[in-house]
Amino acid sequence: MKKYFVITIISLLISLATPFIFKNYVEHKPEQIEQSFRFGGPVPFAEQQKLLPASTNAYPLEISFESPFQTKTIFHPVSFIFSFLVFFLLVLSIFTILKSYFGKIPTKRRQ
Repeated sequence: MKKYFVITIISLLISLATPFIFKNYVEHKPEQIEQSFRFGGPVPFAEQQKLLPASTNAYPLEISFESPFQTKTIFHPVSFIFSFLVFFLLVLSIFTILKSYFGKIPTKRRQ
């Protein structure tokens, strides 16, 4: 039970950190300069409104996630649950593989 609690905490931390890791990329200037971008991964769950530059020379542009305390952020709970579930299953599988590989006790050979 303790193993699942630790894996849940690790997966939650990874899920909450992904909006700061993954960025959005805008190649050409859009018609509307105020755009909505979704951040997070593997299923984006945090949405922020961004005001893009009016100059065409500023593109291509990489958009980064800003802190939810500084910018209004719309949180999509269903997408977050899917993202959390993906990371939970990934960490659980890696932990299980490593435990089965390193947890084997060598048996003594009979002579």
